[in-house]
Formats: sequence, structure tokens, C-alpha cells
Amino acid sequence: MDQPLLALKGIVKTFGPMTAVDSVDLEIRAGRIHALLGENGAGKSTLMNCLFGLLRPDSGSIEIEGVAVEVTSPKKALELGIGMVHQHFKLVPSLTVAQNVALGREPHSGPFVKTKEAEATVERLSREYGLDVDPRSRVRSLSVGAQQRVEILRALAQDVRILVLDEPTAVLTPAETERFFEVIKGFAARGLAVILISHHLSEVRRVADEVTVLRQGRRVAHSAIEEVTNTQLAELIIGRAQPIVSEVERGTPGETRLSIDGLDVRDGRGLEIVHAVSFTVRAGEIVGVLGIAGNGQTEMVEAITGLRRPASGSVVINGIETAGEHTGLVRRAGLGHVPEDRNGRGLAGYWSVQDNISIGYLDTPEVGGRLTSRARMGALARRLMIDFDVRANSPQQQARRLSGGNAQKMVLARELSRKPDVVVCAEPTRGLDIAATAAVRSRLVEARDLGAAVLLVSSEIDEVTQIADRVLVISSGRIVAEFDDHRPTEAEVGRAMLGGHE
Repeated sequence: MDQPLLALKGIVKTFGPMTAVDSVDLEIRAGRIHALLGENGAGKSTLMNCLFGLLRPDSGSIEIEGVAVEVTSPKKALELGIGMVHQHFKLVPSLTVAQNVALGREPHSGPFVKTKEAEATVERLSREYGLDVDPRSRVRSLSVGAQQRVEILRALAQDVRILVLDEPTAVLTPAETERFFEVIKGFAARGLAVILISHHLSEVRRVADEVTVLRQGRRVAHSAIEEVTNTQLAELIIGRAQPIVSEVERGTPGETRLSIDGLDVRDGRGLEIVHAVSFTVRAGEIVGVLGIAGNGQTEMVEAITGLRRPASGSVVINGIETAGEHTGLVRRAGLGHVPEDRNGRGLAGYWSVQDNISIGYLDTPEVGGRLTSRARMGALARRLMIDFDVRANSPQQQARRLSGGNAQKMVLARELSRKPDVVVCAEPTRGLDIAATAAVRSRLVEARDLGAAVLLVSSEIDEVTQIADRVLVISSGRIVAEFDDHRPTEAEVGRAMLGGHE
């Protein structure tokens, strides 16, 4: 076989006593799409961070076209033609979209940056690849989905030969994903090498030429995609057979626990982004809200949970008006919140797992009261880590050291263990592997069956259609469709998400 464009040989990376990547070999060929699979914590992102210069491997070598290279920084990686779209954003929130895309390569006229030229580049790439982003918007004002599109645009703007995509479609709709797949195939057709990290086996099946599976830091399989089935891949990823995910039985709704009426919300620029939204969620049901990222879901959830003051409208939790009230009152009214940005809002990365769990109990006798007890905090954390299968070295481990799946299970442990009457959950399985996704969805169904009113806001059609009892579709900040007599098909939802058009 011809010489690979990229070869990783015997890569080892450790963090203290933990070996994250254990003697991994990987060959990537030009014109091929190579899928890299594994559970959260299997070593995929760590391996790619070594390739991109964000981490230095403890041993092993990197070769490009047979020549050994040292990737000492992301800048060096880009010079070598290696680009990466990260799962966790590497953007500067205070800068505009155009400034982030051009960062480090700003077009100049003497000492002055050509801002218009940078903005024109973003507009051209947005049109070309169907990734709609305003080049003049500040990144801090964008939704998570829009920020992901900025990451993709920044990579597309680089003159790269090797492109690493870490969960690039996590916040894209089916139509956007289809367009993006065509972009990826176009890269390969022009001779680029693409490394695709994804937890969606259906995506891998449709675009990948080859697949490599990592488990517990080791390479356990490599083959052409046509030589392995999805069932075999799932077993290789988690090390055992995985039950097929199917629709769950619908719940039995009771009394109304959450009522939204005429909700209007403005974004960070003062523009109205949520318009007259009204719906209810009853005890014992899951109401799913589906929509393309950036259509007001983030702002709507923030208004419901007390993180943003609505312009007008009503939010009633257990009969208590909470619109515009602080988060403490909202939580005391009976709400639990699993935010879409688990790293930015769901947890404190430099705090321990114990502290992240216990902070949800500081107003309870179990931990708080007149005097907070560290011993009780530790006992609570250990119990919930077992109950919710949060895998950490100890309760004292920093939350930022957890894999994505374990971090999300930690947030769920804090929010669901108190058995809130209302659960608001946004993008709960974004970036999670097969097993972690199944565990999270199971917990939401369990909360429903225990009598909670669950509001599930997601851009994952299959996630909502498999577990929601009612489905609402949001577009341009308005509820444009409701399915309450049946779980809709992907085609039905897709049409509604795009405003009724294919």
C-alpha cells in the first residue's frame, strides 16, 4: 500500500498514574476519511491533541510523508498542514466571529487589520459550506451551536492537508449534516486526509473509508468500514454487547408542573429572539423541544431557569411565578437544570467531584444547615457516584479531569438525585458515547416515571423521538409545530425545523 500521509507510531501519553494513550499506532492516507471511535475517556481526543500540539506525547513519533516531525504547538501543527475542529471550543469570547476565524493570520494593510476582508472571508465560507454565521457577532453572544459553526469555519479557512473533526455534527440538523458530509467528501476528493471522531455510527458508516477503535487508551481494531458491522463496532467500542436503543413507552401525564405563557426573550444584543412561546409540561411526561441550534432554544431555557430575565411573559413552576426571579428561588420552586454547556455552566472544572455534587445540597440538612459538613459532603458524593455510575479516581478528583460522559453523569447526579418536580435538560447527550448516551436517556425516563415534568431541549431528532411524549418544534424563536398524538418521523421534524420547507 502507498505511503501514508500521516503516521502516529507508539504514541504514549500519561497524566500522573493514568495512561490515557497507550502505545497507539495510526496511519492516515490522503484522500481518505478515517473514523476514530471509542467511549468517552478512551483516548481519542488526547491522541488528537498530541497530533495538534496541544499536548506533548511522553513517547512515540509523528511522521508526515515518512518524515519525522515535532508538533510543539497548534501554530506548528498548522504550519505542517494539520487543522483541528475541537469538541470543546477554543474560541476567544470577546472577539467577533471574523476575528476568531482570522486569529493569527489577520490580513493587514501596514499596521492596520483589514477587518472587512476578514469578514468577507467568513461570509464566503459561510455561503460555500452552508454554515450561517454573522461575521460581526461577538462569540460570547452566540449559542453553543453557532460557536461550533465558528470552529468549523476557522478550520476551513486554514490551508490544511490533514483535518481532524472532533464531533463536528453534534449541533447540526440532518440537513446541515448532509451538507457537511458533502464538504468532508469534497476534502477527501481533493486529496486531503480527514480524521473524524464521532459517536454516531450511522454517520461513520455513511462517510468513512476506514475505522480505528480505541478502548482504554489502546488500539483494539482497525479495518475498512465495509468489513465491519455497526453491531461489531459497538461491541468493540464498549467491550461488550450493547442493547439496541429503541423507543420507550409513553408516560402517563398528570397535573401541570411547568407553564410557559407568552414568553418573549431578547439576546445579548437586545434583539428579540424568542417570540410569544407558550406550552406546558405535566408531571409524568417528557416534552421535547427540537430545533436547529441558534433558533432561540438557549435563550428560552435561560429565561425558564432564571439565568436570563425575559422581556415579557410568564413562567410558572408548581404554581409559583418565577419569570425574572433569581436562580435560587427557581430551584426552591422545584426545578432541576442540566445546561447545554456542561463545562461552562454545569460544573466548576477546578472543583472536586465532591464539591460539584454537594453544592446542590447546601440548603439541605443532608449537607448544609447551620454548618456545612465535609464528612457529609464526602458521604453524599460517594453514594451518588455509585448510584449514577460516575467513574472518577476519587471524590476529590477535579471535575475537569472527567470524561464527557462522567462529567454529564455527575451533573445529573446533582440535579436529579433531589427528585425535582421539574427537570429542564438541554442537549444532555451532546458529545457522549453510546453507553453514556443510553445511561443519560434512561435517567430522564426514570425521572419522568417518578413523577417529574421533564423538558428536553435538543437538536438530536432521534433522542427526542425515542423518549419524548410530546414533541414541539422551534424555528426562529417560535413554536411552529406540535406532535402530541404520535412520535414524529425524522422527515416530519426536519420539515418543521426548516420552517415547513425541505
